[in-house]
Amino acid sequence: MRETVKQEWFETWFDTTYYQILYENRDVKEAEEFLNTLLHYLKLPVEASVLDAGCGNGRYSVFLADKGYNAVGIDLSWKNIQRALKFERENLTFLLHDMRETFYINYFDAAFNFFTSFGYFSTEKDNLKAIHSLSSALKPGGRFVIDFFNAEKIIRKMVSLEEISRSNIHFTIKKCTELNPETAGQTVIVKKIFVKDGEKEFEFEERVQALRLPDFERYFQMQGLKLCNVFGDYDLRPFDPEHSDRMILISEKVQPSHNFPLDKR
Repeated sequence: MRETVKQEWFETWFDTTYYQILYENRDVKEAEEFLNTLLHYLKLPVEASVLDAGCGNGRYSVFLADKGYNAVGIDLSWKNIQRALKFERENLTFLLHDMRETFYINYFDAAFNFFTSFGYFSTEKDNLKAIHSLSSALKPGGRFVIDFFNAEKIIRKMVSLEEISRSNIHFTIKKCTELNPETAGQTVIVKKIFVKDGEKEFEFEERVQALRLPDFERYFQMQGLKLCNVFGDYDLRPFDPEHSDRMILISEKVQPSHNFPLDKR
């Protein structure tokens, strides 16, 4: 019998073993080369305090700590945090925390949101809450980096059906786009994941808002952030809306982030 998850997708899918298995082949070397390139560009102070928001199992928080920074990783998945806790040390802390909720004020030299860990929420209000929280956590002059996919290219090149088998588990992945009425018709990229594990079958879903550069520019302006640069790949080449794989936004906190009416999208 198929079991369908009813909670918010990001509150359940990331906690499953199947998530870890499906994405176990991610290119760690490419990610670390990107972080080296990014840190060289940012030129953060020695022993800077840095935040990894949506840290997953902590791999990139560990990388930041290994570089000598004082790193804090946050994630709303308790299982991810449990996996990460074994890496804790004097300059590395992990906390179970939802990035939409403010918890540090004027503390970090830099905040990072790596590998499309944004746009999961169903409303624009939640997007703004997350930007507000992360901006508030930065010291004046602190840097905020969001690494997001290039929605234009993702939608244009979308493969609608994919079959993957790993560890005797079969994944059927169907991708499509939908319009989300909660965000004034914002396009959402939907990935439906059907899992067959022996006699057991499960259905999961990923839903990520197809945010474009003007969306982020508006969020930043509202929350005291100045957009400094936009790159289109992990080598930090210029962003091209038509051809770039990524949209890597570098911003700086230039004024206190503003509160906003919670009854608006």
